[in-house]
Amino acid sequence: MTLSAQELQEIEQQAIGFAKKTGRILMDRFQRPMSVDYKDKEGWKDPVTEADKVAEAFLSEETSRLFPDHGFVGEEGSGREAGSSRLMWVVDPLDGTTNFSNGLPSFCCSIALVEDGEPVVGAIYMPWPETKEGRIIHARKGGGAWEGEVRLQVASGNKPISGRVVVRGGFLPGRFRPSKDLLANGGQQRSVGSTASELAMVADGTYQYTLHGNPHSWDVAAGIILVKEAGGTSLSHGKNGWYPLTTFKNNPPGGTQEPITQESLRHWQSPVLSGNPEMV
Repeated sequence: MTLSAQELQEIEQQAIGFAKKTGRILMDRFQRPMSVDYKDKEGWKDPVTEADKVAEAFLSEETSRLFPDHGFVGEEGSGREAGSSRLMWVVDPLDGTTNFSNGLPSFCCSIALVEDGEPVVGAIYMPWPETKEGRIIHARKGGGAWEGEVRLQVASGNKPISGRVVVRGGFLPGRFRPSKDLLANGGQQRSVGSTASELAMVADGTYQYTLHGNPHSWDVAAGIILVKEAGGTSLSHGKNGWYPLTTFKNNPPGGTQEPITQESLRHWQSPVLSGNPEMV
């Protein structure tokens, strides 16, 4: 199926509601005593808290209740296949768990609907000073990127401004490195420890660009559509260089056209560069 403009608008409103309610779940547990488990072998790199699990369970249940023919992929392991609808919710219930568990208010909830591999709806909740409900940045395909009644736009210009912030932490040895000019004039590097938050702030023009070295699908799915609808672009990197990242299908130029499944979304990882198309 291909979603109509009306269907996209209705689903976007549902995604905003999901983001608001998930934000409340997270804030009810923020800066309170919590146990932290670790999913990695080292036992300190990849934390998970009760908040991650409760938020993901809520999103899995709500998307299933309202959209029983849609699939679901969550970072913490929840999932179901989409079947013939080809529509998958891809969520990170708490992006920035290390910040969250240490009492730093730099985290978010990232919610995206992916149609046959392409992000078409996105909503990101972020806590924000002096706002009870935090910020919700949202977009749908063809509808622009918004925060409330304010339409968002990526940072302007074809070159980074030295005094403005960027995320440039993803240069991987042997794959791609910054040029001397970029190191000298590439902007002030600032990472908030939450990939999805950083992409939302590319969409609103705070960050000039971001480069993330190896994010998962749930880290970037919502951010890709937010940046695109704010006038930006996202690129990924393969053996033939950079290419437009418009789908999670494993199809850089010359690649295959495999159907999207829980497994393929769960295993997707690739560099992502996002910003004004004249700049990146």
